[in-house]
Amino acid sequence: MKKSVLLPILTIVLAAAVLFGAAFGLSGVTKANAQKDHIRLLKTLLPGSTEFTLEPYAGEDATIRSVHKGEGGFVIETVSYGYAGNITVLVGVNNDGKVTGIVVDDLQETFGLGREALTDVDFLKQFLNSSGTFAVATQGADAFSGATGTETAAEGDTVDVDALTGATVTSKAIVRCVNSAVSFVTGADTESAATSWGG
Repeated sequence: MKKSVLLPILTIVLAAAVLFGAAFGLSGVTKANAQKDHIRLLKTLLPGSTEFTLEPYAGEDATIRSVHKGEGGFVIETVSYGYAGNITVLVGVNNDGKVTGIVVDDLQETFGLGREALTDVDFLKQFLNSSGTFAVATQGADAFSGATGTETAAEGDTVDVDALTGATVTSKAIVRCVNSAVSFVTGADTESAATSWGG
């Protein structure tokens, strides 16, 4: 009876050792593939750049998480709080301060509303080939900002962005991310953030 219990235990231990060895052996391949995917994304967001250098960021804008310098500009990883949690946005900005690419990398927003920011091409393409300060125009009251009518940023180099339907807070968080990225490249005042509600 002792022999019949020992054999299954030995089999389980041997299988666990094989699985651990395989996972350890493949971890380098997984990491290399993730790095290749990341570089491919950076090249897509900043066309014309082939080499990227991760630069330290020591500025005061808490929205900026990392800065990748390419030959033609920067890809900046930004994070801002949306309606249900943090939203991570990667923004390509060329040396002239124009947005060359944008991708919402991670968010936890409401399905059917803010979650649409991941795939709504019409919303995201509003930022492309534009520079200046972006602002969301909202109609009616906005519970977060206290707005009572149409809300836009100050006149000047303002680019109005149509919000995602039913997701103004998410839209403003993404606009804040884009404004931070553009401000980093152009040296503009980051106090002119898009979200008046502080998010």
